[in-house]
Amino acid sequence: MKEKRKKTRAFIATLLTAVSLLLLVTATASAAEGPAVMISNYTVMPEVLMPGDTGTITLTIKNMDTKSSVISTSKDLLTETTTALSAEIETIRLSSRSKDIEWQEEDFQRSEYYNVGALGPGESITISIPIKATAYVRDGTYFPEVYIEVDCPEVGDFKIKNVRFPIPVKVDSSEVEILEKDIPSEISLSESKQMGIVVANNRPNSVSGVNVLVKSKSDGLEFTPERIFIGDLAAYKKKEVNFTLQTLKNILTQQNLEKFNQNIEFSFEVTYKNGDNLHHNELKSSVLVKNSSDVKLILVNAPESVFKGDVAKIDFDVANGMTKDIKAVSVVPAIEGFRILPSEYFIGDMEVGDVFSASFDVYTNDLRIGDTGIPFKLLFRDMDTDRRYETQGYEVHIDVKEPQKSGLPNPLFFVALLGIIFFVAVLVRVAVKRKRGR
Repeated sequence: MKEKRKKTRAFIATLLTAVSLLLLVTATASAAEGPAVMISNYTVMPEVLMPGDTGTITLTIKNMDTKSSVISTSKDLLTETTTALSAEIETIRLSSRSKDIEWQEEDFQRSEYYNVGALGPGESITISIPIKATAYVRDGTYFPEVYIEVDCPEVGDFKIKNVRFPIPVKVDSSEVEILEKDIPSEISLSESKQMGIVVANNRPNSVSGVNVLVKSKSDGLEFTPERIFIGDLAAYKKKEVNFTLQTLKNILTQQNLEKFNQNIEFSFEVTYKNGDNLHHNELKSSVLVKNSSDVKLILVNAPESVFKGDVAKIDFDVANGMTKDIKAVSVVPAIEGFRILPSEYFIGDMEVGDVFSASFDVYTNDLRIGDTGIPFKLLFRDMDTDRRYETQGYEVHIDVKEPQKSGLPNPLFFVALLGIIFFVAVLVRVAVKRKRGR
């Protein structure tokens, strides 16, 4: 009987020991599943970097613990205590084996954050890490590692571990391009033409602040408008913009025609931002500016010489040899100091191929004796842009002579007069003789 009691007591002791060991293991496991610092979220801006770009990695760091339980034993007594553990973040730094994506030190003068602060159970903090892609980095995805060094009071066998977390950072060298769509090869001195440009975003991410502007290396051309703002441009999208190309007024004179009979170079530039990084691209082109106007003033009739005081009549033809209609066409004398009527000969609209006439009366009373040049200019407006053009059309030269002086009649006049008198006398005498004879 005693033997049986001994066996029963031994079995109970063994059972209690097993239960104690089981509770101890459970307590250890519970503590191990307690406080843990984790990166719960992250973003990279810009979404895809270009070589040489700067950006930011924004991290959300969270203490995932809400209630940590620790079980302790004292001989036959089991107790359970609940302890809230805070996590002290001592250091945050970035490490990269390839050194292609690094912590940007230029503006921040540091390569890590120190003594960030404590996170209570369930609390989180957001940290931004400045990064930079080296100028020679190749396209691809890189994984710089965020290292977070954590410290907190030990409870039992529990200790929060440090965190290592790789962040994928993409690099792509594709650019926003500016492409030629419709640029005229030539333009006359009295013409305006439309030109089309395409801006294409070849990148896998959107860009912002897209601007297109035109740069001319010569004063002979004018572009309207000078700049076009596009704004945001999504990944792999394109946008067409249009400019008006026209010649400037200061080249529409006879003295400057020869200078601009050549190719004039110009360039379009697109600027855009990838994140906070400003980039630009350029398209170079040229246009041939012809040295002859397609709207012409043609002299039809003008006297070579006139006596001072006479009225000289000048006739012109106005011909529209352009490939489009024009409007508000008029011919105007480009000189002052004497009277010319009309002061402006207005024609109005002219279709392609039209020819109209224009006539002027020049009063020579105030002209000096000798050769006098009388310039006329041709004015018209572009039918599409309403731009006003002014060309020096033609200069008429007239020799102004002294008028004949009044005084005694010419001796030949007296001879002629005597001849007439003699002839009349003969006729009268013959008539008288015939009458007597009857």
